[in-house]
Amino acid sequence: MEISQKKQIIGLAAFVAVIIGLGFLLSVFLKQEKAPQPSGQPTTEKGQQEATAKLLATDPSDPSHISNLKYIQEGLEKYYNDKSAYPKKLDELVPLYARVLPKYSSSRDYFYAYYPKDKPTTYHIGTLLGGRNHASPEAFAKDADLNSEQAGYVGGFNGADPIYDLTGGK
Repeated sequence: MEISQKKQIIGLAAFVAVIIGLGFLLSVFLKQEKAPQPSGQPTTEKGQQEATAKLLATDPSDPSHISNLKYIQEGLEKYYNDKSAYPKKLDELVPLYARVLPKYSSSRDYFYAYYPKDKPTTYHIGTLLGGRNHASPEAFAKDADLNSEQAGYVGGFNGADPIYDLTGGK
């Protein structure tokens, strides 16, 4: 066999191995259970306790989510300093104001709302936390708990616990 044929065979084998590996990773991601979607805030104490118990069973890593929101917040402030308005989509931060845009999960972004509609001067970002570790109680004591949906923000959401949320604006 010639050297070029051997290289072609090795290249083809490597390609097949990569495709098999990607297929395996895709199957693993599709089988993962999705994190719970936040809904309206439970109106009773019992409803709140049930929601918290549900979250405790499915909680992703709280400290990384809090760090990710603070990283996004830094990008939002840099964006505002350059453009005198906040972005209408978090994707607008990449690559100048944030190298990458963290996500809550592979299929879901962090919550983002802004106000007013035309030239945003305030924002509200958030994520669902479950409280499985020590970060959540401390974080919930320091977050905003804003209901930007009721306040008229574009993309608004209820930031009451178990949502960890941050606000900013000029």
